Amino acid sequence: MALTVLAIKALKPRVSAYRVADSGGLCVEVSPSGGKLWRYRYRFNGKSQLLALGKFPDVGLEEARKLRDEAKAKLAAGKHPTREKKAAKLRQAAEGENTFERVARNWLRLKSKNLNAKYATQTLARMEQHVFPMIGALPIAEITIPDVVRVVEKIGERGTIETAHRMKQCVGQVFRYAAQRGLCQFNPAADMRDVLPSAPEKHHPCIPPAELPDLLQAMAAYKGDDMTRRALHLLALTFVRTGELIGAKWSEIDFGRDEWHIPASRMKMRRPHIVPLSKQALALLREQQAVTGEKPFVFYNQASKSKHISNGAFLMALRRMGYQGKMTGHGFRALASTILNEKGYSPDVIERQLAHEDADKIRSAYNRAEYLLERKKLMQDYADLLDAMRDTNRERVLPFAHTGRKNG
Repeated sequence: MALTVLAIKALKPRVSAYRVADSGGLCVEVSPSGGKLWRYRYRFNGKSQLLALGKFPDVGLEEARKLRDEAKAKLAAGKHPTREKKAAKLRQAAEGENTFERVARNWLRLKSKNLNAKYATQTLARMEQHVFPMIGALPIAEITIPDVVRVVEKIGERGTIETAHRMKQCVGQVFRYAAQRGLCQFNPAADMRDVLPSAPEKHHPCIPPAELPDLLQAMAAYKGDDMTRRALHLLALTFVRTGELIGAKWSEIDFGRDEWHIPASRMKMRRPHIVPLSKQALALLREQQAVTGEKPFVFYNQASKSKHISNGAFLMALRRMGYQGKMTGHGFRALASTILNEKGYSPDVIERQLAHEDADKIRSAYNRAEYLLERKKLMQDYADLLDAMRDTNRERVLPFAHTGRKNG
């Protein structure tokens, strides 16, 4: 006979637990302490099983019958109701642990091993500001495409299109990381090409090659501190990135081989790089060695003897020479690339010396010293060219010979 709510309430505890049947395998179990628990009795593969459905009166009679019917449906589909319940609990627990924020932090912790520390810190700060407040608490498996679109568009609405593009890329990488580990089924940030307008391309101010002789003469006549003057000349001679030059250490300079070995940890592409040193570059380093040779860094900040020179020193020097808004430290890279390409040097040699990323990832892992002989000649030729341009403001034709491809 089916139970009623009044009948259930009237059930009294006994010395040992006992069960009173309702219908369809549903029963209520009364414990010696008076607790009343819903149970569903069924058979799976010929064996008797018991599924807990909750406690009365927290789970009422009608709800208990509904839970029984749901379990019956699973049983009819060939599923084990008890195992299904345990699996659901595990999934629910995993979802609580695997929120987007927690997964993102794990992803960044792993990725940070191959990232510049400053970039990793900046990426986390941006996610904390823009992404986590919106989707950080959501289970990563439940996040949808519209969820990610709202995050990206919200950043873009503030006018920070470049940041929005960066965050879109980072969110996509987090989902790839999660999918590879079975934490979600798909990447909702996989295809969002039309969500944002293109970020405006950044251009570093740079003078045209025809104005380089004037700049070189202004650098030679610079009346500021000698350390900045030497650093600026070395930047022109080596055309490395400003961040690579300001952090240069004496331990990286090999005077025996006339080479500067920049470790992967300081390179944008995270690969070691060799800079052949011309006679002019070596002379500048010898001058500087007399000043800071006993310290770790080649160039030191005048305001702090424990820190290396800053990028601001170059901008300040260029401003004093009348090149504010016209030229930056990065401009020396653009000038070298333009001039050397125009003179017919091999693009592969030039690109390797500029330490640009090689499209062939396998080859790039082994190309630290690729074209080294050609690059040594190129660097000396370029240094001689700069001397010639500085010494005569009238000569605009690059006078040196080379071994490279022919123009035309």
